[in-house]
Amino acid sequence: MKPLTPHFLLLASLLVSLCSPLASADVYSWINEQGIRVYGDEPPADAKVVDLPKIQKLKPLKAPPVDKKITANNADQSEGYGQLNIISPKQESIITAGNAGNITVQLQISPGLQPQHEITLLVDGIAVKRGARLQFQLENIHRGSHLLQVQVKHRGKLLIASPKRRIHVQRPSILNRPKAN
Repeated sequence: MKPLTPHFLLLASLLVSLCSPLASADVYSWINEQGIRVYGDEPPADAKVVDLPKIQKLKPLKAPPVDKKITANNADQSEGYGQLNIISPKQESIITAGNAGNITVQLQISPGLQPQHEITLLVDGIAVKRGARLQFQLENIHRGSHLLQVQVKHRGKLLIASPKRRIHVQRPSILNRPKAN
């Protein structure tokens, strides 16, 4: 083993002397001019040293073993759905009187819908249509704003959901008829 050189000893002592104040810095507490309690390492004359609690050390938790059969079955059921979107009607669409509250909802799913999976169409959070198709017809939707969303489910378990889409339905009313002079 080589003997330690004076340069190494000087460098080592310099590093120790520079790091020591950081490792043992005191924390002080005082009340400032606005009456607020302040903590810091550069105190004014009336500051008091604060005793900080010891750092709590926790042991990492061990994860339970994974059942490979269940994981493989779940992967088969939902694997591959990258996106599910409502492509029609567009966000903030206004459905006018000519359509009388009848709306065609068209979907896009990538990749295609897998066998035994079902699409559920929700209007204002309520399931109104179900099926294995990419187009649904809604009839007689009440006037006002509504939120549309679609979900893909397998045996009742949600696999993927589309973003919610707001639409507005305007329907004629006898109450809004112009008055005759």
